[in-house]
Amino acid sequence: MTDLGISYARTRVAVIWMNILSEPLLTIYALLAFILRKDLNASLFQIALLTMLRPVVSIFSLYWSHSFGKRKDRLLINVMAAEVLSRAPFLLFPFIDNVWLIIAASAFHMMMRRGGIPAWMEILKINLPEKERNKIFSQGSIAAFAEGVLLAIPIAYLLDFHPDAWRWLFFSSAVLGIAGVALQARIPIPLEKLPMSFEKVEGSFLNKIIDPWKESFLLLKRRPDFSRFQMGFMICGSALMIMQPALPIYFADVLHLTYTDVMIALSIFRGLGFILSSNYWASWMSRVNIFHFSSLVNFCVSSFFIFLLCAQIHIIFIYIAYFFYGIFLAGSHLSWNLSGPIFSRSEESSAFTGVNVLTVGARGLVAPPLGGVLCSFVGVIPLFFIGIVLCFYATFKMFEWGRTAVVLNKEVI
Repeated sequence: MTDLGISYARTRVAVIWMNILSEPLLTIYALLAFILRKDLNASLFQIALLTMLRPVVSIFSLYWSHSFGKRKDRLLINVMAAEVLSRAPFLLFPFIDNVWLIIAASAFHMMMRRGGIPAWMEILKINLPEKERNKIFSQGSIAAFAEGVLLAIPIAYLLDFHPDAWRWLFFSSAVLGIAGVALQARIPIPLEKLPMSFEKVEGSFLNKIIDPWKESFLLLKRRPDFSRFQMGFMICGSALMIMQPALPIYFADVLHLTYTDVMIALSIFRGLGFILSSNYWASWMSRVNIFHFSSLVNFCVSSFFIFLLCAQIHIIFIYIAYFFYGIFLAGSHLSWNLSGPIFSRSEESSAFTGVNVLTVGARGLVAPPLGGVLCSFVGVIPLFFIGIVLCFYATFKMFEWGRTAVVLNKEVI
């Protein structure tokens, strides 16, 4: 097998198996806010802070990716270190009861998880042919979500009958994910293909603080097409973040759901939506411009909000809502992660992916706290209507910008 074939094969194996080995942690992690509310009596403020910090820490993860971003010889080490460090806090969960410490551990996990994404996307860009990248990335995600569907009911029953079991579930799934990093260590990196250098990033401490922001703003200014994409993603993403503090309240206090109910919705129906739609999203992404692709993604978010409201009529609608959430997630997963390689063309993609990470943090500073305040004053239901309006607006703007992109910038197609 040629060196190119080895790079392709090992990268493909790493993409698929890292998704599979990461899924147990993601499955239980999706329940963390509900766990804090139901078993540790977390307040609305603590839940709002948890949901706010998850995206906000992406701002700090930008410094992680930027510190490695100019060093081609550290590209793989960047990814591997981020994977290990992101899981390390969960090794402490069997021994802590403090809600604040759990919130801090969750924030650190998300910071490091986001921090390695730009380097990981650059590795996929150089090791996987463009036509295969969407397909392989989608295959890894499908395998993970299928695993999540299989894990959902056993985990839910375990938590319903043994409430403290979540502590060791976090511990064991973190160990499993850390062990999987060995697969990434086998990936060969063709350094000659990288536009970066071996030079160490020099500069004052202040410059190191400012430079990632400066470079991101300059990129958005230089590429108005990418700037519009970020704006559309920001509107819909803000709608989702605004309602996050209200979800545990809605599930626990309004719908009175059990762990089993929530897990069936979050993992089984969301997973089915993801699995059944992923191949269609991956195929369609190769045929249309990314704005029209994202417009349909945003429409699926609107459908999620509408069916979520209907869950007050019958619990079946919570499952339908999360089926649509899975469809949205499959499309969003592709557009968010692969927009960097798509927009970068012949440039290094990590700078573009870094902007994706930065904007997640920026909206996380505002949207979850705003959602918590609005939930306190107007209640859960009006908050969902706000989300619906924002998502429909984002759907329209993305479609409109897509038509402009077809005319003015054929390279985006």
